[in-house]
Amino acid sequence: MATPSSLDPTLRELIDSLRQRIRRYVVVDSVLAIIAVLLSAFWIGLALDYGPVLLGGTEMPPLARLLLLLIVAGFVIAIAVRLLIGRLRRPLPDDSLALLVERQHPQLGGRLVTTVQLSEPDREGDSHSLTLLDRVHWETNEAVKEVDTNRIFTWRPILRKAMLVVPLAVAALAFLVISPQAFGRAAGRLTLLSNDPWPRRAELEMVGVELPVISASEEDSLPPELILFENKHIRLPKGSSGTLRIRAKADDAEVPVVCTVYYRTDDGTRGQSNMRRIGRVVNGYQSFVLDGPPFSGLSESMTISVRGLDDRLDEFRIESVMPPALTKMDVAVRYPDYLRNEGSGEFDMQTDYQAGLRLREGSDVVLMATSSVPLGNSDVVLRDDSGVTSHIELIFNKDHRQSQITIKNFSRSTAIRIVPRDWDGISAQAPYRYYLGVIADEAPELQLRLTGIGTAVTPIAKIPLEVIAKDDYGIESLGVTAAAMVDPEGESAAEPLSETASTMVALEWDREGNAASEIDLRDFSAQGRLPELKPDGVINVFAEATDAYDLGQSHVTRSELFRLQVVTPEKLLALLERRELGLRTRLEQTIDETRNLRDTLDLLRSRGFEEPTAEPEEESVETTDELRAKQVRLLRVQQTGLQANKTSEELTGIAASLDDLLQEMVNNRVDSADRRERIGTGVRDPLRSVVAGPLEKLKDQIRGIEASLDEPSEATQKTGDAVQTSEQVLLQLTAVLEKMLDLESYNEILDMVRQLIDDEKSLLEDTKKEQKKRVMDLFK
Repeated sequence: MATPSSLDPTLRELIDSLRQRIRRYVVVDSVLAIIAVLLSAFWIGLALDYGPVLLGGTEMPPLARLLLLLIVAGFVIAIAVRLLIGRLRRPLPDDSLALLVERQHPQLGGRLVTTVQLSEPDREGDSHSLTLLDRVHWETNEAVKEVDTNRIFTWRPILRKAMLVVPLAVAALAFLVISPQAFGRAAGRLTLLSNDPWPRRAELEMVGVELPVISASEEDSLPPELILFENKHIRLPKGSSGTLRIRAKADDAEVPVVCTVYYRTDDGTRGQSNMRRIGRVVNGYQSFVLDGPPFSGLSESMTISVRGLDDRLDEFRIESVMPPALTKMDVAVRYPDYLRNEGSGEFDMQTDYQAGLRLREGSDVVLMATSSVPLGNSDVVLRDDSGVTSHIELIFNKDHRQSQITIKNFSRSTAIRIVPRDWDGISAQAPYRYYLGVIADEAPELQLRLTGIGTAVTPIAKIPLEVIAKDDYGIESLGVTAAAMVDPEGESAAEPLSETASTMVALEWDREGNAASEIDLRDFSAQGRLPELKPDGVINVFAEATDAYDLGQSHVTRSELFRLQVVTPEKLLALLERRELGLRTRLEQTIDETRNLRDTLDLLRSRGFEEPTAEPEEESVETTDELRAKQVRLLRVQQTGLQANKTSEELTGIAASLDDLLQEMVNNRVDSADRRERIGTGVRDPLRSVVAGPLEKLKDQIRGIEASLDEPSEATQKTGDAVQTSEQVLLQLTAVLEKMLDLESYNEILDMVRQLIDDEKSLLEDTKKEQKKRVMDLFK
């Protein structure tokens, strides 16, 4: 067996050279791949980071840049492991390299592979001749001189990578040379070494949101409150209408023509609104505002972004929160002391607030409000109906969900306006309004009536009184005062009267405030409570009532003043006789009206209620004249009924007036039995009998006529009965009138007697004066 020889140096150099070139090829290919990935990632990252800025967007967030960096690192590691380390670690035996050369150079005819394999030092078991091996070495040596190792390598992958790397590298180098600051910013941001934003043409700054200040005072006109974003977050009350305010730097940046707000609500609604440019550049900044949607009537939480040219304020969060609300208002009232009952607790009334609530004057009022959230510094204003305004503070309990307002000595209607605010300053968007009316303690209502007394009284008269006194919380005292007014010189002619004495009569009243008493002038004069009354004097009578009101000036009510002239009994009778004469005139007029009533009924009876017989062909048709005739008859019957009612009321009034005359005579103590008999029994009582008897019957008959107009015969009969009844009424009224005429004649005789007496008194006075004059003449 032959021993193999070592490989020829020429062949060894060829094999070793090829091995080195393969490893350099692997390194170059891998490095180009890694550089291509890094440069591609640089330009892609730059485009993703700075491209949105050019379009008005924002840079890549740090998380996105970290993700991109991790992807690039993964690619680089994969290339290094697989293309570089993996291929470099693979063995390259000599026979494999020889076979690689043989493939690209077929003319070697397998000599190189044979030579390399037979020349392996550890090769055993081959049977060959050394001469033959030397021959093969020589032939292989001669053949490899024409071997071109470049044909072994495929340069297209490297060229493709180089065609990608070279432009990217040149562009990166140019970028570095032209703008090293921008290149460094891009490299720093992509490698997460820096978060500095890219410079922009425009530079926007968020100012905040202006909200109008909701005040409880109607007069206050407060400037809006600027609410700043904290970490791009802000809380606004739901329902508010704010103004978004930003500003653009104008000194070393370009001012946008318009800025646009892009918003996205939590329910998915998207939209945009343009901001208004307001004013001019101030302190190097131009202001922009948005006071329309979505900030008017804020209803949903949202995220907003503002774009102006290439700058963008991104991802500002506006949270819409429910403003605090007053869910309940309780009212507790303590009445003033004079209205409280014994044994009352701390409060006399506790109730829920309701519109139109009115409280008693002078009460202490406590308003207890319950809120939906704990409250902070809230705004409370009280304004009474006189225009006085006061600011007060709420008094809170421990959890600040309940608060109270105390109003001492509540005396005027008051409007309460409350603007609740929570701990964060979120306020209600409209004041809560409450109105408490006051029930003022009114002065008592008082009515005084003198029964059976006219405008003149005698010095010995008694004056019956009827008093009605009412008060919302009860009467404390009630009395009637009589004041005598006389001429200070004793003459009643021209001088004004002055009060000489007065007296008061205390009254007892029932639960309804009714009281009755009388003032006896004769007894009061005898007791010294009033001076001796003389004719031509005056008695003033009035009532006074007071209640328990003690919060200010006492409530004293004085009734209507009755001014009573003091006259002699004779003059009083003369006045009463004149009134009696007026009543006689009224009775005469009533008799005339009753006579006309009788004539109208008699006319209806004489004409009858039957219609003339129509022709046969017209029986089924009722003419217009017939309808008119029926309506006229109905109207006349109704007029007679009205006249009967009027006569009844007039006679009742005359009887009542006569009764007043009798009462006045009794109360003035000028009454006589014969006079009362003549007026009462002779006139008043017959009039009442007429009203209750035949006149009431006549009214019933007239109503029966009206009901039977459709029955002519029945209506005619009832009309005849009514005529007879009216005749009876006339006869009885005429008899009463004759009685009054007799009384008049009697009164005339009395007037003549009074005149004679007056003439006699006058003559006696003249005689005394003449005698006195003659005596005085004797001393001259």
